[in-house]
Amino acid sequence: MSKEQIPHIPNVLTTPERVIEEQGPDESKEKVKLSPEQVEANVNELMELSAARAEASKHVRESHGGLTKSEREELEEKGEDAVVAQFKALSIDPELAEFSEDVLADYDNRIKELGSNPKVLEVYKTRFEKLKGTLANVVTYEHIQGELDAVTKSEQKLRMLYEKVGRAPGPIEKKKLTELTEHITTLREQLNKFELDPASVDMLRRREVRKMQQDLERYSFAETESRTELIREVLPDLMQGAPILFQGETGSGKSQLAKYISERYLGKEPVIISVSEQIKESQIMGTRGLEKGETVFNYSEFIKAQQDGRPVVLDEVNLMPHEFSGLLHDLLQKRVGDVWTHPVTGEAIKITAPIMATANLKSERYKQRYELDVATLRRFIGGAGAREIHYLDLGKKDKEGNYIAPETLKILASVIADRNGNISWSVGEAPQKMDQLKRFVQACRKIQEDFTLSVREGAEESLAKSDRMAFRELVITLKDQIEIMKAWKASDFQQPLDEIVLKEFFRKAEISGRAAKDRENMVKVFMANKFFKDTDPEDFNIQGLSAKTVRQWQGKE
Repeated sequence: MSKEQIPHIPNVLTTPERVIEEQGPDESKEKVKLSPEQVEANVNELMELSAARAEASKHVRESHGGLTKSEREELEEKGEDAVVAQFKALSIDPELAEFSEDVLADYDNRIKELGSNPKVLEVYKTRFEKLKGTLANVVTYEHIQGELDAVTKSEQKLRMLYEKVGRAPGPIEKKKLTELTEHITTLREQLNKFELDPASVDMLRRREVRKMQQDLERYSFAETESRTELIREVLPDLMQGAPILFQGETGSGKSQLAKYISERYLGKEPVIISVSEQIKESQIMGTRGLEKGETVFNYSEFIKAQQDGRPVVLDEVNLMPHEFSGLLHDLLQKRVGDVWTHPVTGEAIKITAPIMATANLKSERYKQRYELDVATLRRFIGGAGAREIHYLDLGKKDKEGNYIAPETLKILASVIADRNGNISWSVGEAPQKMDQLKRFVQACRKIQEDFTLSVREGAEESLAKSDRMAFRELVITLKDQIEIMKAWKASDFQQPLDEIVLKEFFRKAEISGRAAKDRENMVKVFMANKFFKDTDPEDFNIQGLSAKTVRQWQGKE
């Protein structure tokens, strides 16, 4: 994009100026003399706070159903009842809204404290002016990308609707679809022609890193390209109240995905029901009890969730015994807006939020799981009903056949980066550290690939004909990798990564006593990726793993 095409950003007040204008300066900070180093540190913090405050403001708008500050104030003048009524109409959690306002106030207080120093504010404004052109470029790029996402979603939703009702679109509908398709093509062409200078590319990278950091902090989930695509596929159906089942291997992120969709896209914290073989009907229906000498019926969290408009996540639903099938079938065939008659009380319960479920399908690994019957599966969207959730980057390899994991690397990079998107590696050590990180990810990807294959149909034969290893119980999940990265960062990257892996995974109490053969195979995979070259054999504490074998893997015998 040429300079002429970059939109003009008007000379509006910067965030610190606006906060100070609204609240008045912090007089205690106005005359404080700071060293150049202190000024620089405060300006850097102010830049970070201003960006974070913008993100927080966005979340506030979301938590208030898009209401502006003036609209909220107008409501408040009408009284608490009007506010509550409006919040309910917009499916807003008043407590969440109040909390988000408090967070915004905390940002403003710190911004006011820093910006009240004239020198800090002067340097901040100068730096902001230099960034305006780059910011305008990045904002335009993100705007086009956002519009493309929205139009693509609308087009997909419309096509899915015609598929669902089983009819072809009419002339007017065809015209609408054509317009959407042409708009998508135009937007894609604009993005392809968009010229981003190095500064804009760097800012986009930093914003992406910061967004992942915020998502991990807020949701314990980072939305990558493949997960975004999956969410776009299921969201239209979920918003229409259809249930959905996520199934996949342990640690693939099924439960966190369901929770993330609920909080981020449906705007409600879900009620999570952990299913087990010992689950009782009362956990779904509720129980009878005594209250002031009278028999009353206390509804379950599941029923209360439907009354409050909160999505329900049935975690590991295939642990539910078959005698629950009838009850589950009846619930799953309902959609948002439908009425379900409670089998005990006879009360008409209005369905106000969708149901999501997760499952590890019955296999050699998950022998205790029940096989979900066809009738149950069909009640979830998509015919067979389930969306399979793979480990990130499953099956991805480079030209040399090495495992690669671009999405995983992005997430792990955001974990070890600071809030400005920088990793505190010196120029001299960066290549070595990045090589360690890539080899670590390759080892984890190999383990995940083999873990996935180990119990599939024909697994024994497949394993025998390949370089795959059998992993029956253990796998290094993305969550495990994130914890390892946090520990590495906490050591200021001074501790070798293989020592971190040994401490944060192999020596963990819940790992060290399990699946000796799995742990042995993991060690072998890591050694093939140049880890543990100088580790003493006894440090692995794996029964049956001889020192001679370890030395052979290390190339010492």
